[in-house]
Amino acid sequence: MEKLTAEEIINSANVKQPELTSHFSQVITSHDLTHSYLFCGEPGSGKMAVAMEVTMALFCLNVKDGRPCGKCNECMRIASHQHPDVVIVEPDGNSIKIDQVRMLKAEFSKSAVEGNQKAFIIYGADKMTTEAANSLLKFIEEPVGNVVSFLLTDNKALILPTIISRTQLVEFPSLPPAVFISELEQLGVNATQFNLIQSLTNNIATVKQWQENDWLSKIQQVISQWFLQLNKHSPIAFTMVQTDIMPLVNNRDGQRIVLDMLIEVWRDVLDVKFNAITDDDLKFPQISAQIHQIAFKIPKQQLLAIIELMLKNNGDLALNINFQNILEATTLRSLNILE
Repeated sequence: MEKLTAEEIINSANVKQPELTSHFSQVITSHDLTHSYLFCGEPGSGKMAVAMEVTMALFCLNVKDGRPCGKCNECMRIASHQHPDVVIVEPDGNSIKIDQVRMLKAEFSKSAVEGNQKAFIIYGADKMTTEAANSLLKFIEEPVGNVVSFLLTDNKALILPTIISRTQLVEFPSLPPAVFISELEQLGVNATQFNLIQSLTNNIATVKQWQENDWLSKIQQVISQWFLQLNKHSPIAFTMVQTDIMPLVNNRDGQRIVLDMLIEVWRDVLDVKFNAITDDDLKFPQISAQIHQIAFKIPKQQLLAIIELMLKNNGDLALNINFQNILEATTLRSLNILE
């Protein structure tokens, strides 16, 4: 988990979720904060930032209109995870370990150290085992003293129904496009990749992973060349699956991204042919000239048949059909459609 300064956390919360931060400032001002919340939303949607800002507002020495100052000692200690009455837990590896749960239970049972307020932030609450989550239920439902807890998850479906029923659920909307674009710019992403990335994810942490070893640029280039060879009716498209695509894809997430990219490059053709979009809206602007040529020449029925074929691939992957087999079969069927 990336650590930010108090002011950076407050800024992040207000930029990513302005309506939610405004709502919570009003709740704090009116002293209507409930004892436990479940924050649910996509990775990168600002759940941690909002939980931290609300927590800071509870302890801030200069709180104004329900908002923390971000400059006082209380705010800075919370931001640096150094406040004794603010317990922040995140997964150790792929799960929240039993020792972490024992620590949480012990802390839930204690009174505040410095005042009368305690706060708990459980990041990745879905990473707790069923046993661990159940063991926290009574503390979440009936906390000792003046306690507020925030459980954060990317996937509400992985949270026990008993937890959901005992917390106030807050659904986090996706980031506004302008905010996400701003984050991409700060990350140094090439502007020609903005549209493609936005069609694939809303999570800046995921984009950072794709930027490692220039993976996104490499896979985008390979998919572009596969697409062009396919439209030349060249068997090279088939051999590219093994020689060019497979070496770049070594996990399930990468497989899904590749299949989604196959959809998007053909969607560019569809949009050019029927929606008259500009090159600025293309996901694969690097091959815009070829996309326009293909869109002009390809018959409607062929195009729709290929897009239907691409859409089927994710279902095949979910059925655990071998990824390389999916790509090779898709290539052969596409070549046959294009004949």
